[in-house]
Amino acid sequence: MVCGSAIMVAGLPRSPIEPACWSDQQLNDYTMSMSNKPPPVKRTYRSPLRSAHAGQTRRTIIDAATLLFVRDGYGATSIEAIAEAAGVSRATVFTACGSKAALLKTAYDVALVGDDVDVPLPLRPASIAIRAEPDPRRYLERYAGLIAELGGRVAAIYEAIRGAASADPDVRPVWDKIQGERRIGAAHVVADTASKGPLRAGLDLESAADVVWVLVDPGLFHLLVNGRGWSSERHAQWLGRALCYELLEPDAASR
Repeated sequence: MVCGSAIMVAGLPRSPIEPACWSDQQLNDYTMSMSNKPPPVKRTYRSPLRSAHAGQTRRTIIDAATLLFVRDGYGATSIEAIAEAAGVSRATVFTACGSKAALLKTAYDVALVGDDVDVPLPLRPASIAIRAEPDPRRYLERYAGLIAELGGRVAAIYEAIRGAASADPDVRPVWDKIQGERRIGAAHVVADTASKGPLRAGLDLESAADVVWVLVDPGLFHLLVNGRGWSSERHAQWLGRALCYELLEPDAASR
């Protein structure tokens, strides 16, 4: 039997829950538990300079891939060509961005928001400011302006994905995911609009979301601006009028 004072002499401080005296077995168990503790976890050191360099390399790869996907098409663009254009190795492309199909989706996402920062579009300052607009007509007009701005960045890569989706089975899931994301976004726009004022009589939320999903398709921006020579401002004005006409009561849409 070993008492608490003996433990302290041995360099093992007595805790409030320890007995005054320890049996040989208790002391052995205690000592073994101390020796069996896992080693302290080493903290991983992350160099800000190294992280910044990795981020810059990744963005260079994304930009090079976007250019080639738009110019040459997805099928004609190889990982080797992307690596050469970015000035990196083939392995670096895979390490930084994953498969070619994953890189295609990343190229779209970066074009959509304008950078590679992991902040979704609805949480960007411009989107937050637009959602704060209380008037439904002004809200839709400002939203149309944002869509025109996004169209200038994303329309070309969007069309490249559309073209590849019907020919390459690896791209079809990318296209379907983009369409699903767009449909969710359209539903949010309709919900925001309905919270600011009444929708057009007889228009249910699902149908309204379908209308928004079609009208804000980047393919329309591509046809009207890149194809027919409209300015981005003219596209924004047309889209704002179309959204107000389709979603709002005539008196609200014409104010």
